[in-house]
Amino acid sequence: MGIELKQGANTAILDQNIAIAIGWNADASLEADASAFLVNAAGKVRNDQDFIFYNQTQTSCGGLLLDTTPTHAQRSFRVALERIPEDVIKLVFTVTIATAPNAEGCPHCGMMGNISIWALNQEEVELMRFDLKTMGKERALILGELYRYQGAWKFRAVGQGYNNGLDALATSFGVNIQNAANSSKKENAVELTNRLPSKRDWTKRAVKLQQALQKFLPQINAAVANNANESNTRMILDRILLDVFGYSMEEVKAEQKIQGRKADYVLAVDEEDVIVGESKRAGLKLSEKHVFQATSYGAYSGIRWALLTNLSTWQIYHISMQNIVDANLVFSVNLLPEISLEDCEKLVLISRFGMTQKGALEKCWRKLTH
Repeated sequence: MGIELKQGANTAILDQNIAIAIGWNADASLEADASAFLVNAAGKVRNDQDFIFYNQTQTSCGGLLLDTTPTHAQRSFRVALERIPEDVIKLVFTVTIATAPNAEGCPHCGMMGNISIWALNQEEVELMRFDLKTMGKERALILGELYRYQGAWKFRAVGQGYNNGLDALATSFGVNIQNAANSSKKENAVELTNRLPSKRDWTKRAVKLQQALQKFLPQINAAVANNANESNTRMILDRILLDVFGYSMEEVKAEQKIQGRKADYVLAVDEEDVIVGESKRAGLKLSEKHVFQATSYGAYSGIRWALLTNLSTWQIYHISMQNIVDANLVFSVNLLPEISLEDCEKLVLISRFGMTQKGALEKCWRKLTH
């Protein structure tokens, strides 16, 4: 067991490659998230890319990476200290409540039970641990920080609370929060809202999507039965993306290329590429080769979600890339012979509306990895 720190205490970190883990013991009804900030001498992030959270899981320098396959009550960061830029003087690690206020009150960190942060070396040997056993009703906590000291690195146990959650905490570090009420677009702004539509509103969206899709089922049936070629398949798919999923013609970009790789489609929302798509002949059996084709473009272009479809089957993959392209199935939906409302609730996630709900698809992905 590593060194046990008390609040305010510090210890040297000699390893250059470590993991920082954060855990708590609340039940599944309480959702929480971990995030981190790369901070300069002024106590601020240098830009919004120095803020790591569920929608932005790694730094451009490669020095900090948030694990995208967390458990319910634990998050983990990979830290390569030699890659941290010289003008970053500390890495601040935080935990915040993701469950929104409801009729029963405002969920807070005091409901999380014991909260701990610890460091592990590459052999997964624990180097140090800080257990925070007493919390108030804050919605965000700074648990600890890695900081430079006389040419080396140290870890300090902090345990400081913030009342207004992740938005307020991020703002205090200089992150540019995009205000949903502000119609003007801010370049490089990070949207943090967790205020997703209610289950009832989501179901209404799913019902509308189901009704729109049912109008295409005769065409899809005929295309599969007649073994339609890729060109005819894409003609139908184009209309589905526009008329069912709500994308505009400008947002459905075909035949996109990067580093020698080609994507059949790239779907965009507000000029941001959000989904890479691979279309196969109607009814063609989908294979691992097709999965690679669908996801490799996304990995090299920074897009985290991939759609693979043959009109009747729709598969969504989460893309990550470290040493290799890693693609994991989020969900698979079959439109034939009939499309269920439950499947349409999943498909809403990749509609234009669903992709504007920051964190919605990510939350679905996380549930599969718990």
